[in-house]
Amino acid sequence: MDDSYLVKAKGFIGCFVFLLFFFSSPHLIAQDDETCMMCHDDPYIVREGKAKKQSVWVDYPLLLKSIHKDVTCISCHPEAAVGDDWPHPSIMKPVDCGICHEEAMAKFKEGIHGKALAKKARYAPDCRECHGWHDILSHSNPDSRTYKMNIPILCGRCHREGAPVARTYKITEHNILENYSQGIHGKGLYKSGLIVTATCNNCHGNHLILPHTNRHSSISLNNIAATCMKCHARIEQVHTKVINEQQWEKKPGAIPACTDCHPPHVVNIQNILETISDRSCLVCHEKKEIHKVVGLDTIPLQVDVNFLTSSAHNNITCVKCHSDVSARKKRPCETAGKVDCSSCHAEISEIYTISGHGVAHLEGKESAPYCTDCHGKHLIKTKKDETSPVYRLSIPTLCGGCHRENGRAIQQTTLKEVDAYHDYSLSVHGKGMIKKGLLSSAVCTDCHTTHFVLKDSDKRSSVYPKNIPATCGTCHRGIYNTYIKSDHSIVNDKEKEKYPTCTVCHSAHLITEIDKDKFMHEITHQCGLCHKRLSDTYMETYHGKAYQLGYLQAARCSDCHGAHSDMNVKHPNSAVGYNNIVATCQKCHEDANMGFTGFLTHATHNNRDKYPVLYYTFWSMSSLLIFVFGFFGLHTLLWLPQSLRERRKRKLHKPKGKAVYIRRFTDSQRYTHIFVILSFVVLALTGMMLKFANMQWARYLVDLLGGVETAGILHRMGAVVTFSYFVYHLYSLVQNKRQRGLKWSAFIFGRHSLMFNGQDLKDFWASLKWFVGKGKRPEYGRWTYWEKFDYFAVFWGVAIIGFTGLMLWFPEVFTKFLPGWLINVAQIIHSDEALLAVGFIFTIHFFNTHFRPESFPMDTVIFTGHVLLDEYKNDRPRDYQELKDSGKLDEQLVEMEITKERRLSVKLFGFFFLFLGFLLISLIIYSLLLGVK
Repeated sequence: MDDSYLVKAKGFIGCFVFLLFFFSSPHLIAQDDETCMMCHDDPYIVREGKAKKQSVWVDYPLLLKSIHKDVTCISCHPEAAVGDDWPHPSIMKPVDCGICHEEAMAKFKEGIHGKALAKKARYAPDCRECHGWHDILSHSNPDSRTYKMNIPILCGRCHREGAPVARTYKITEHNILENYSQGIHGKGLYKSGLIVTATCNNCHGNHLILPHTNRHSSISLNNIAATCMKCHARIEQVHTKVINEQQWEKKPGAIPACTDCHPPHVVNIQNILETISDRSCLVCHEKKEIHKVVGLDTIPLQVDVNFLTSSAHNNITCVKCHSDVSARKKRPCETAGKVDCSSCHAEISEIYTISGHGVAHLEGKESAPYCTDCHGKHLIKTKKDETSPVYRLSIPTLCGGCHRENGRAIQQTTLKEVDAYHDYSLSVHGKGMIKKGLLSSAVCTDCHTTHFVLKDSDKRSSVYPKNIPATCGTCHRGIYNTYIKSDHSIVNDKEKEKYPTCTVCHSAHLITEIDKDKFMHEITHQCGLCHKRLSDTYMETYHGKAYQLGYLQAARCSDCHGAHSDMNVKHPNSAVGYNNIVATCQKCHEDANMGFTGFLTHATHNNRDKYPVLYYTFWSMSSLLIFVFGFFGLHTLLWLPQSLRERRKRKLHKPKGKAVYIRRFTDSQRYTHIFVILSFVVLALTGMMLKFANMQWARYLVDLLGGVETAGILHRMGAVVTFSYFVYHLYSLVQNKRQRGLKWSAFIFGRHSLMFNGQDLKDFWASLKWFVGKGKRPEYGRWTYWEKFDYFAVFWGVAIIGFTGLMLWFPEVFTKFLPGWLINVAQIIHSDEALLAVGFIFTIHFFNTHFRPESFPMDTVIFTGHVLLDEYKNDRPRDYQELKDSGKLDEQLVEMEITKERRLSVKLFGFFFLFLGFLLISLIIYSLLLGVK
């Protein structure tokens, strides 16, 4: 029997005993180490990991030798205590050492290692990587990983040249383990066996390990002296000749710290660098031909002496920045690496290190900027120098060098803004700075800060949504103070970050001037991103329709609600609240009153429960539209086949020379009809453009007419003409009644009147029979029933459309004695009645008069006033016979000639308006069909 069978048998027996124990003692679930070891003492026990199998064997004898020998399993693994998943869940949480070691864990999490672990960074160490797992020994035990002699080896596993950590992250110190072993500290530890000598944790700490750029770090310029003085107790007194002890810690960078003369990890009494003068460096580095080759690149190493003397660093020696040179070598700069600016600029360096740029640089991204990329290398100028790359006027160009399309900034990271410099240059800030040279204009560093640059998703970022108002408020203080008191303030939002910030309405970089067209066009769209329903209802009002057509003076959201002081309507300070609504409306409507404010600004006929009057008004008008078009549409379809047969029967001959005509319309009637045509077309065009303001064709026609204001003037001019001919027509009726000497009843209800009578019902019934082939063509009189309907449709339309139009034209006047919501009712009636009129005239009326096969393509009688006698005899046989019987026929007959030129001019005039009508009705049908979709 081989070992595998023994292992399987052992495992089977163990499981059997385990199950027996479980079922016999259901309340004793993994309460002691022996219970755990029933499974975990098996060297072959594994669990399935995400990528591979992992051993969960516990070397119990080794555990008994560790410092945790008296700690039970469930103290570290509390999930193995009593629970539903016995003996414990299949996936256990990592051990939390902070349960017992609170202080050490707190320091670890605050340090660079803990933060890297929290971000799940590659190679970030956890507790067990340094201390072990089940084999944790006291740091005083020579076998412990954290024993004094083992510390450099432990740290060197990661911090040695070629290790994964060194390859992944940009660590300024290189060959750390090698340099330490050759330095005085390393030699004391390894050659002399002095355990009192300094090791990694003596300088960097045990758990609170921070980079030297952090001012709280034990190795920062602020603290390095105190760290060294833990061993070198009287070091300040020893150095009194070269260091003014009054400035030792008060002014870091001005007076050298320990590491300036004694480079870290290579500390040696002999490597003091002050002996190397700038002249020694310039012997080689002032030569033009000096360079180095890195890969395929040739990098010049010449240093212009003029740069050094003109630089802000003119009083700083070379070795102050290049502190890693070696005085023992023939060429001291042989060991020089990248300059570490934190030696002097500790606080700024600390901020940079935790910024987006600094983190990217630490991760080794070549696109990440370092100090020298912005400030320069040897010719470093102050930000007040106009020739400095960090001068305020130069900041956009400096940042734009990377943050532009195909720039360095977007090559190795994902940014929302892919061409920030281009966008900024088009903004109000960019134009002010770049084109006008206004130094007060905002530049990149004003919004993103100088060194603490972070993405807007980071809560510490100056452009994080909740921080945006304060960032913009540094310049726009008055607006900020107004905004934070408004209902939109994201600063007061405790739960969800759902409220708008400056960038939501004004954008991040494409900030336009608020009085320019682009911004004006965007306002309502911006508000509609959150207030979609209100935005949609606004678009149905006159304000919204005019706005869609490009009229930027039309009231927008911000005009009524305020640009930054938006408040709920119930708030006493709200611009649309009871206390202020009249004053708000009076900004545009000087005569506005409280009744005027009753206009329902965001009301919609779709909400029956909230606005029942509007709902029933809309559906009443819609029902009227459906009935009229349905009735007359069917009437037209039934008429068309018979009309085609009539055309075939007739032989129309164009008269040559003089011919006999019958007078059908007087000159007054003809001229009135011309005014009707002109005013109606103007009203139809301008009115339908407003009704279908969301359509592109409407915006095109408005622009063609010269804008919304011009279209509005034309519409009102058309209304004035309409009122004029309507009044004139009423006057002519009175005059006609007087001339004929009739009473009003006889004048209105006489047989030749345009009022409906019994004969019209007979003609209508006879027409229906004729349409379906059940009777002959009726003998129509002077006025047919459809002509009477056309007449009263205009009469009714002028009255209804005219009155509601006046209410919309002068709302301030009408709301002095009418409630404001009647303006909403008037808008619905005016709009739908106009649609009915336009649709009827350009379809049913056009067919009845011009498109009937008998008169196609045009009936010119309304323009000439006369019709051929033979044609009239066929069309109006009853009236012809009545005139003949009464002896009045000769009075109506005229022998005349309609010249070719006159006939052509009449047809050109008529066809032009027929074309306009046909075009407009096509656009309306297209818009309605698109709306249905």
